Amino acid sequence: MNKNLNRVAITITLVLLILITNCARVFRKAPLSADQITIAEIRDRVEQNYLKLSSMKARAKLSVESPQMSFMANAAINLKMPDSLMIKLSAGFGIGIGSIFIDQDQFLLYSSLDNNVYVGSSDSADFNHFLPIKLEFEDLIQVFSGIHLIKSHKKELLKIDKNQYLIMGAINNHVLKYWVEPKKFVVTEFQLLDRQGKMLVKFEYDNFIKNSRVWLPKTIRLSQPDRKTRLTIVVTNFNINKRMKEKNFKIKIPDGVGRIEL
Repeated sequence: MNKNLNRVAITITLVLLILITNCARVFRKAPLSADQITIAEIRDRVEQNYLKLSSMKARAKLSVESPQMSFMANAAINLKMPDSLMIKLSAGFGIGIGSIFIDQDQFLLYSSLDNNVYVGSSDSADFNHFLPIKLEFEDLIQVFSGIHLIKSHKKELLKIDKNQYLIMGAINNHVLKYWVEPKKFVVTEFQLLDRQGKMLVKFEYDNFIKNSRVWLPKTIRLSQPDRKTRLTIVVTNFNINKRMKEKNFKIKIPDGVGRIEL
């Protein structure tokens, strides 16, 4: 009797082992492959997320580390796609540091640190009076929206790195690298390097959440090693795709402030 029970127990154990092994094979995650998707498809999927964003009101903690200045501030960020951006920075107890408004036509920066307002076209934008970072207009939109697009390059290469898609391309003697998360199709890291491999700029996007069908990061980091500068944005509150009012993009400038044309 005991021998029969032992045989039954062994048989059941073997059957269970076979079932577990087969189930593991079925549900085992397939390795990420660069052969099953194209760069154009990845670029399009990333852009589709971008196109779902029409506006954003956010509150964030912003910190800057650089040889010129280091500080932490509260940031109110208003964004209306495709190109209108307002940033207001304030320190503790609501003390204002300054405000930036920029769109395709104009650039307006009020700095309470030197009591000046800087006015010019978007092409003349210089943020060094406000933040010690060197950014182009399109970079600024991407940094504060958290959605980084993938440019087109004449020569491109797709690899798998860190279990993500890695797209590499070259523009104007620079090498560009984009790491893309394969499920959400969002850029998690971007690097700009010179031909010798020296990193000029690094963007990092982390802690993504889905809000109004849009994947957005709660943590954004921008590093510029040659300038020994790092900007970190930690978003504490999102309000996505709501109607924006004109006053959301107006800067109140106190009387007696100096005006500097850029």
